[in-house]
Amino acid sequence: MTAPWFDGSAGYTRVFLEQVALNLKIGATEWERHPEKRMKVLATVECFLRQERHEGETLDSVIDYDRLYRLLQDWQERPHTDLLETLAQELADACLSDPRIEACRVALRKPDIYWNAAAAGVEFYRRR
Repeated sequence: MTAPWFDGSAGYTRVFLEQVALNLKIGATEWERHPEKRMKVLATVECFLRQERHEGETLDSVIDYDRLYRLLQDWQERPHTDLLETLAQELADACLSDPRIEACRVALRKPDIYWNAAAAGVEFYRRR
């Protein structure tokens, strides 16, 4: 029997984007819903897969993080969204749409939401 990839006994690959800065219409409070209001959101995405599923010399043989980057960039053109959780689930679903990816971690942070906090946000870890 093969050991599960996540127990550390087998090699794995982590494909990631760290703290991609976005300017979004996001938030559930009245002041966040102002039509002209945009919030800075930092997005981090990590995709985990077995090492042998990410080997090769072409872009088709590896996980293309640009696909996820473009999704994040497109969010800047979407209408207002109340909850970070909505976007986090969409991002996790996009990660897992590639059948090679076995797990992902997505985190969305608002660094400017409170004057005395580094950030507030949400993080999802999803497994296939």
